[in-house]
Amino acid sequence: MKVRSKLADIEFRIGALAREGDTLVIANDPAQPMRSRVYVTAQDVLEFFRQLLRSPSALVFVLALPWFWLRGRRGAATTPAQAGAPRDPWDD
Repeated sequence: MKVRSKLADIEFRIGALAREGDTLVIANDPAQPMRSRVYVTAQDVLEFFRQLLRSPSALVFVLALPWFWLRGRRGAATTPAQAGAPRDPWDD
């Protein structure tokens, strides 16, 4: 996955998942140059699902995941620009 912000663009590949108390810790792949961790709380997960249910396009994305996965395995266009994704407002 790619994390984009005004501060940096980071390619984040999931390396390991672990639980620390009530928090899920997602560490990036150790082969990546910048070590990163994402801390996800139960409230974060609930908010994610709340937002997912409010977004028709996100629901369609989840339902279409098998198709996207198969298309990616066949080498089809999978980048946002190639897939016709809307322009990113952070690019301004």
